[in-house]
Parts: sequence; C-alpha cells; structure tokens
Amino acid sequence: MTIQTLSRKEKRARIAKAAKLYGIKGEESLALHEAYMALGAGDIRTALQLAHPVTRSHPGNAHGWVILGAAALNQREGRTACAFFGKALEGAPKDPAVMGGLAKGHILEAEVEPAVHWAERAIRAGSDDAGLIGLYLQLMSDLGRKLSAAEVVAPAARRLDSAAVSLALGNMLAEAEEPGRAAEFLERAWRLDPLPEAHRIARLTALLYQVRLDECLEMGRGLLDTVGDRDAVAVVMMTALRVQRRLDEVVSFAEGFDFATPEGYARSRGIVSNVLQDRADHAGAEAAYREAMHLTGQPVRSVQKSYGVFLYRAGSFAEGFPYFAARFPEPQRARLPLANSEPGALAQRQDLILMAEQGIGDQIAMMALLRLAPLAEGCRVTFVGDARHAALLRDNAFGMRHLDIETFLGGSYQADPRGLVYLGDLTRFLADHPRGAHGGAFLVADAKRRDHLRRQYEARAAGAPIVGVAWASRSLIGRLRSLELAELCRALPEGALVVNLQYGDCSAEIAAARAARPDLSFVTDGEVDQMADLAGFAAQIMALDRVVTIDNTTAHLAGALGHPDAHMLVPAGSECMWYWGTEGSSDPWYGTLHLHRQVALSGNWDRPLAEIRALPRA
Repeated sequence: MTIQTLSRKEKRARIAKAAKLYGIKGEESLALHEAYMALGAGDIRTALQLAHPVTRSHPGNAHGWVILGAAALNQREGRTACAFFGKALEGAPKDPAVMGGLAKGHILEAEVEPAVHWAERAIRAGSDDAGLIGLYLQLMSDLGRKLSAAEVVAPAARRLDSAAVSLALGNMLAEAEEPGRAAEFLERAWRLDPLPEAHRIARLTALLYQVRLDECLEMGRGLLDTVGDRDAVAVVMMTALRVQRRLDEVVSFAEGFDFATPEGYARSRGIVSNVLQDRADHAGAEAAYREAMHLTGQPVRSVQKSYGVFLYRAGSFAEGFPYFAARFPEPQRARLPLANSEPGALAQRQDLILMAEQGIGDQIAMMALLRLAPLAEGCRVTFVGDARHAALLRDNAFGMRHLDIETFLGGSYQADPRGLVYLGDLTRFLADHPRGAHGGAFLVADAKRRDHLRRQYEARAAGAPIVGVAWASRSLIGRLRSLELAELCRALPEGALVVNLQYGDCSAEIAAARAARPDLSFVTDGEVDQMADLAGFAAQIMALDRVVTIDNTTAHLAGALGHPDAHMLVPAGSECMWYWGTEGSSDPWYGTLHLHRQVALSGNWDRPLAEIRALPRA
C-alpha cells in the first residue's frame, strides 16, 4: 500500500508513527518510510525519488542522506556514497549505520585505512551489520592487525547471534596464534548453528584448543566419516595426539591417511617434522619440512616459518632467514616490505619504527637485535607495541622510545612508511655476527618498586632464600614445556619463600605444592599483575634471590634484566625455542640465564630439576 492509496485516517496514523521514527513532521516522514521500504525491496529509483526532496527540505536530518548513500552503495558508487553518508554524519554523529555506510563507501574506493577507521567506529557504536564486521575482520587480517581487530569485534560477536561472525573471529584468532581466545568463538559458532560442516570442524578445533583432547579425538573419528574436508579434521587429530605425546600414533596416522589436497598433506608433514624433532631425528625432520614446502604451488606459510625457526635453532641464520621472512601474508608484507630492513636502507634512516609481532616474550627477546642492526648515527628508534611496554622500556639501554599501537594505528602519528620495520626482520643480522654478540641486559627495573617488594619479601622470609617460580604455559602447545608446581618445588631449597610469578588463578596448584612441600612458604603478591603490569613484574623479578621458570615471558624478562641467578627449564625437541640453540647450559641469547635441558620431550624433568636442586643456596 502506497501513500497515495491510504485513507486520511490511515495516513494520519502512519505519519504520527513515522514522525517519531524519523524526527520529521508531516508527510515527508512517511515518504522516508516508503523510501526505506523501496530500498529494501531493491527499488532504487523509487527510494531516490522519495528521499531526495527530504534532503532539500530537511538537510540536517540524517535519514534522507542515509537512503541516498545506501542507493549509491547499491550502485557501487563509493565516492558518492561517502559524500552522502558524510552529510548524514553531520546530523547523526553517533549512528553506527551512518559510520558503517562510510566504511563501505571507502571500501568501494579501495581506501583501506579510512574504511577500517569507520568500520571500527561503527562496531564500537553497536553496529549489528554482520557483513560489515566480516569485511572489517578481513581487512584487518590483511593488514596484520588481527589482535586489534579482535578487541573491537569480540563484544559484538558475543552480543550478536551470528554464527558467521563468531566463526570468522575464531578463525582469525587461531591464525594469530591465540588458541585459547579462539576456542570461545569457534565453540559459539557451532552452538549457534551446529549443522554446517565448517561449524562442526570449528567445534572440533575448539575442543583441541580447550585441551579436551579425548573428546576432540572421539569427535574427530566421527567427522572423518561425515565431512568433505577430511584433511582439516586429520590435522586437528594429529595435533591432539602429539600434545598427548602419542608420537608413534601421530606418525602412523599420517602415513595411513589419504590426504585429499597438497595443502593438507603439507601441514601433516609439518606436524610429523615436529615429532621427528621430538625424537632427535633432525635429518628426518628437515627432509619432512622440505617435502612439505615443495608439495604445492603456493607454499604454506606456517610450514615455511617453522622450517626457518628449525634452521635458526641450529644456528643456520643465513639459510633460515628467507623462510622466516615469509611468515606474513602478501598484503601485510606489502605494507612493511622486507626491503625496509636491508642494511643500506637502515643506514639512511634517522627515524626507525619497530613494529611489534608475536608474543610479549618474543618481543622482549628480539629487541636485543638492535645491537646488531647497522643503524645510522643518531637514529631515533621507536617501538610500537601495546601500552604495557611503556613503563617497562623506560631507561632501556638502546634509548628506544615507546608508542602505543592504538595511537599509531589511529593515524595521529605520522611516519615515513620506509622507516617501518617488523621486529623479527632484524633476525637477518644474526648471520653477520658471532653467536651471542647481541647478548647482555638492556632493561632496567624501577629501583623504588624493586626495593619496596624486596623489603616485604625479606620480612616474610626471615633469612630464608626468596625464590620466584613460573611453571606453566596456558597455551595448547605450551603444555609440552610446562610441569606441575609441586614437581618444580622438588628443586627448591629447604624452607624457601616461594613467590608465585604465574599469572591467573593458581590456588589449587599452590595448595598441592604446599601439601608436597610443607616446609616452603608461598606468596602470591596482589601488588603485581604479571599480565597487565610488565614494569611491576620486572621489579618483582629483580627483588628475588633466584628465579626458576619454564620458557615463558618470565624467562625473557629475567634475561633482559640481567638477573644474576635465573634458571630456565628448556624442553627437548621442537618445543625448544630457537633462541636457546640445541645444547649447552650457557644462554646464547641474553648471556645471563642458566639453562637446564630436558633429556627428551616425555614430560620427565628429572635431570633439569636435579641440576637446580644441586645449586648452592640462593
């Protein structure tokens, strides 16, 4: 029914209702309503005819401009759409639909930065446009800003009943190596719509990431008979078996499974290579990597990066760098070219912007590479990372400044794109120097906070050794380098005050350790949040007599701070991070840590714990 066919009574009733909706009195409000209806039906011509007069009579009202902007989007006229939504924004500056329209207009014009800017504002303002959220995730993934995008989209994904949004966010977090966070959204996609194959595989992956490994394997066996993408299921199952240390079964599964795609087989060979490293078969591991990399026309980036890391661990830095450098997708790499880190390029820069990548521990480790970089005299170095780094980097040995990544990405900080370098690209200089040439402490703990914490611990210790401990990585694969706190406590000196350096709720683990070692006293210091307060964490570490930790952020901080009595338990096999090399008790990275190596990746830490137990009293 159109405006013209309504009775007077019906028209008055509809006008009254439309006036409340659109903020315009009279028949023009009804015209807007009809224009929206026409737009939804795909009748662009009618929508324009109805809305255009309203933009003239009520230019401050956003709705007419929104309709014109949406019509322009329909016609793929991005520049025109941006102009119309820009006018709408003047009347409705907080409307998520208006901001979303601007984002889509910029997408049509291939203007990426304005597109992600307006899409983020729309999502934060409460947009429920699943299509827009999906576009935003894709753009941010291509830009290498996966974690920033996740912070924006996660509240919307929890609010919306959109399996597509949850699946896209979960997959992106998995690509960003955040399996714990990915699990929530992969599971949510399946719960919202459990029938599609992609959602069932998402649920399987969520079980893996939640370390519900028996459930994962049981579901995987069922899916192998019901889904088309059997390769994806097989890779998940192989990973679950490896985390359970069922290494023979991983190899048998890989040899007996009929992979449908070269990509699936390549990923399986990457997992087999990890198993062969766990068995100390390094020649076999290298052969598996090389086979995986030559199976497809388009190399699998994750396999290339893993092979580069494998070579780095062996000290083959020149050979490993091209593979490690291929760790980013092309759109992301195009924005920060590898050429920016070449010696000749760095020598010409007066300003160098180092972009964070990977986790906090890796970022701390690779900062040391500044000692090797051939920088121009007087070059100003700025590290772009999250806000937690600001206080930690104060007074660092490199004179490196900190810039919050949100400020940088917000566009208020102007930088020459030729001066942007990924932190990991500095690994190219390792081949030009002796092993360990970049070593030495470079971070400084806040002396006032350190001394304050030290006095508190001394008062509680009453002369006993003060030992800080970290024993667990909460990530999926990190469990292969973790152990129980009660087991670690076997290596601690009699009567020690044990300071908990582990993040999260550890009450059950501490209770078990206290029962096993009643002579020890345990402290969880509420003044320090190891996740949120890196500077406080650094001060806490330097307030201790001794640190005993697995390979995690605690170890990297202790190394970068130069703690004189810090001991790290190093896992065997592929879970030994490349920084530590393959043998020896000396720390080849910082030159300050004491390494205690596991004999085999079996969950047995007897030898490294015995070495620590035999140390002189702290």
